[in-house]
Amino acid sequence: MTTIRNILFISYFAGVDANCPAEWADDRIRAMASIGLNTIVLTNYGSSLKKSNLVAVYKAPSLSSEDFSHELTLRRGWGANRTLGEYVLRGTVFVFGSILRKLTQILTRGGSGGKWSWLISATPVGIWLSLTKPIDAVYCTGGPPSAYLVGLIVSWITHKPLKIELQDPLVGAEINPSGYKQRVVRVVERMLLKNSTLFVYVTKKAAADSRVRNPDFASRIIHNYPAAWDFKINASPDPSATNYPVSILHMGTLYGTRNLDKFFIAIDSLYAEEKLERGSLEVSNLGSVYTGNAEKYIRRADFKLLSERSRLEAMKIAKDAKFLLLVQHDDNRSAETIPYKMYDYMNLNIPIILLIKNPEIRELCKHYVDLIADCGNVCEIRSAIEAAMAMVEKKEYDNLRSGNYQQHRLNIREQVLAILT
Repeated sequence: MTTIRNILFISYFAGVDANCPAEWADDRIRAMASIGLNTIVLTNYGSSLKKSNLVAVYKAPSLSSEDFSHELTLRRGWGANRTLGEYVLRGTVFVFGSILRKLTQILTRGGSGGKWSWLISATPVGIWLSLTKPIDAVYCTGGPPSAYLVGLIVSWITHKPLKIELQDPLVGAEINPSGYKQRVVRVVERMLLKNSTLFVYVTKKAAADSRVRNPDFASRIIHNYPAAWDFKINASPDPSATNYPVSILHMGTLYGTRNLDKFFIAIDSLYAEEKLERGSLEVSNLGSVYTGNAEKYIRRADFKLLSERSRLEAMKIAKDAKFLLLVQHDDNRSAETIPYKMYDYMNLNIPIILLIKNPEIRELCKHYVDLIADCGNVCEIRSAIEAAMAMVEKKEYDNLRSGNYQQHRLNIREQVLAILT
């Protein structure tokens, strides 16, 4: 099979700072350019994405007043000048935006993050691009559902093959707990499957579950671990002058069932049994904490809260940590997903303490076997902490940090080519 050379890449979130779907989409655009593919990107009006030799960028505004207002805020954030076209759009959205917003709330029973009004403006742009540019295939990723439907309509009208890569499953007991929304997204999932040539899920389980739901389209369904773009931010060879306190860093927001409650319970039990000396470790969260007991975290002597940073700034801070910490949600949604930050972690060559629900992570990170625990099991978390503290004094730690285990990384170019060939 030959690689597709000219791609219409549809993702609403491409080029949006501090946004995980945008990081995912932007990494794929970088990978495609590095492979030598010509990519035409259709994204939102507020995107900071810029054209290059192999990447052309087209932006369509949302017609919802709320979403369009956010896009204008994004444009001001990266320094875009106000133009006559922007003022014309303001008038159009002022007239129709509130109506579309209210209609969306009614149809979705309270609203959703689907960016549905973008479907109206992006679809004609996508059709025009497919008819006037050399396009071999339509590729949609990084969400939201409206972007996939834009791709579907463009593919159906222009007869270009459609490939969809989901960042998270559309369907899942914890992904969409509402029964009504479950029914709606099942219809959307099946419609997308019917009209695509390839449908890619982020985990084996998510792909397997989809084949059960859609056995007649099973041959189109695959899983592909995405990998992340390697920014070549290597771990510091000597993160601190001494081994103590051992710094453990979590990057990202803590909320709901993704929290440090059981991690601190495990640490406190080790303190109480004198298996861990107070002051011997320091846990930091680089990002916001939206848990009911956030103040309790902050009062801890062994916890430090660091303000949110851009992705690259956060990784530059992370390279000085002794260990990185990955925490999944302690519920069923984690069985179908893998946090995208894990692939950034893997690129940093820093040992990772993994508090997980998804067994596929154990397969991907076999070299960290002693640092892996069920995020809901305090006993396993205790063992992982003890293993990490013991590892610091051993040559094994230096080997992990030096990059001797780079063969365990995923290469994003290879993962993208697996989809586009």
